[in-house]
Amino acid sequence: MPPTPPKTPFRCPECGFVQLESPNLVSTNCRSCGAHYEVTASGGETSLPSFAGKKTGQGKPVHCLKCGRTHEVSQKAQSTICPGCYAPIELIDVSINESISRAVDTRGHLKLGPKGIIGNDWIVCSSARIEGIFNGHLHCEGEARLAMQKPCPGRITAGSVLIERKAQIDSAHPIEADQMAVEGKLRAPVKSRGIVRVLKGGWLEGTVHSPSLVVEKGGVFVGDCHIQPLQPAAPTEESAETSAEPSEP
Repeated sequence: MPPTPPKTPFRCPECGFVQLESPNLVSTNCRSCGAHYEVTASGGETSLPSFAGKKTGQGKPVHCLKCGRTHEVSQKAQSTICPGCYAPIELIDVSINESISRAVDTRGHLKLGPKGIIGNDWIVCSSARIEGIFNGHLHCEGEARLAMQKPCPGRITAGSVLIERKAQIDSAHPIEADQMAVEGKLRAPVKSRGIVRVLKGGWLEGTVHSPSLVVEKGGVFVGDCHIQPLQPAAPTEESAETSAEPSEP
């Protein structure tokens, strides 16, 4: 049986969706928006210019957490495939109000309702509002709003975390964020790279590692606080090589 020829990624010029096709492809229909488009061959390699006929810089950057590559897609795109590792990435909002066990990897908004349960280690989103239960690691690139009134068995890392006013959360795992605000009740270790604020009516109980902790009047903090200054960013390989070069006399 002859070996199957390798697939080549092609990007839809209308919505930016990347799909794998035969390298000898002439034309195809986008599996995301349904648009029909032709592809061109250049230098012996089949390729399609991204966002043909559109101004550059109008796309939305999408970062792949599996291989670390960032690529652009159209603002209208609902899904894409990483051109580095071919991992599928959703770009739509996801709402869950039942028990599921599949991976969630989207750059849209994740809403986990009160009856929602996610039982998977891979939970990635751009922003989130969590009322239900999740197991595994929730990675939110933007703001994660936590509103559950139950123990939290999973881990959370986010750009920012807001503990909503009616929330009552207990977690044995550290909650990690660039910044955090507590309006409800939280019992958990906290690791923040920015300011942790306990707002009026908020209750924070646990060990806090942060450059700054602010407890407003009417807020309560119970636990240990370790004030740690921000660490300088690690030098890149390029800057390290530059600094290693001897200066000219």
